[in-house]
Amino acid sequence: MDRRSILRAAAAGALAAPVAGLLGALPAEAATYYVMATEQASGRILRFNPAAWNGGTVLWQAPSRTGTWTNLSDVKRRSTAKWGNVMLVTSSGAGDYLGRAAMIDESAISSSRTGGIVWQATVDGNPHSIERIEGKGAIVVATSKGPTGSATGGGLHLFVPSSNGGKPGTKAAQFINFPGAHGVIYNRNGFIIAVGNGEVRLYGITGDGAKTRLAYRTKYTFSDGAGKAKMGHDILPNHGGRGYFFTSSYNVRSLDLVYAGNSWQFTATSVVSKTAHVKAYTRLPNGVRTWVVPGSGEGEWSKTIHFSSGNHSKSGARFYRVRYYTTAFA
Repeated sequence: MDRRSILRAAAAGALAAPVAGLLGALPAEAATYYVMATEQASGRILRFNPAAWNGGTVLWQAPSRTGTWTNLSDVKRRSTAKWGNVMLVTSSGAGDYLGRAAMIDESAISSSRTGGIVWQATVDGNPHSIERIEGKGAIVVATSKGPTGSATGGGLHLFVPSSNGGKPGTKAAQFINFPGAHGVIYNRNGFIIAVGNGEVRLYGITGDGAKTRLAYRTKYTFSDGAGKAKMGHDILPNHGGRGYFFTSSYNVRSLDLVYAGNSWQFTATSVVSKTAHVKAYTRLPNGVRTWVVPGSGEGEWSKTIHFSSGNHSKSGARFYRVRYYTTAFA
């Protein structure tokens, strides 16, 4: 059985087993829950309806597929007071790993699905994930490597506005060393959660405007087994329940953030799947799970977006990450 089949079976089993009750019941009525994905071959963000699959709707096209815009690596939608709904994107860059982070005003995207960029910055070190801090307007970018691709680097880059909700500067106001940082998400209790090499970290948020900063709070440490890489790759909310899913080199796990006594802590995780190299994994509000994992002959991408309800492919596509099409944080 290949790793795609294993993961599909794990998702189905999680929905059928008694423990699935912890993830919440399925809704009584059917609803449409779209997904969006970074498609690296064309440099586009595409939206799909899993229940009525077609070629997809183009949400946005990057200005280029080369240089700092090479390989779109993340997308998230967020609601803002100043611009309405925005898309946050990163691209990992070419061979020197000098990439880009950007915020796109959805209402300003042209009919050709280009433009709309209201903020952008070049970010060194293979930028792989992006998040905006609600209420502050600061943007966090996770990079998995050091400058020019150094394997010993990686971390979180914080870009801050002069006042809350404004446009951030183009130079990072804070850098936090976190080797292998690959995924970052905002928690509405006022935290940033990031995943990297062997750790899921929690950061508090202090200050306002130009003085906004991240402050380390706690971490969860994980291993994928003796002698195996333990690269944390992505972290997403469980939109069909509570908590988060995070992927690493050889596992997909769930975990939660809870207030225990007098502090916030990560709960013990459970392994959702032992499938290797899963790029993204989440659960939609209707209980359907979706993920991207490279198949045989594919690189760090796949032409297929997997669903526990049935897989769908697009000829010539190179999907890297899939997300629930929503502005909600969880």
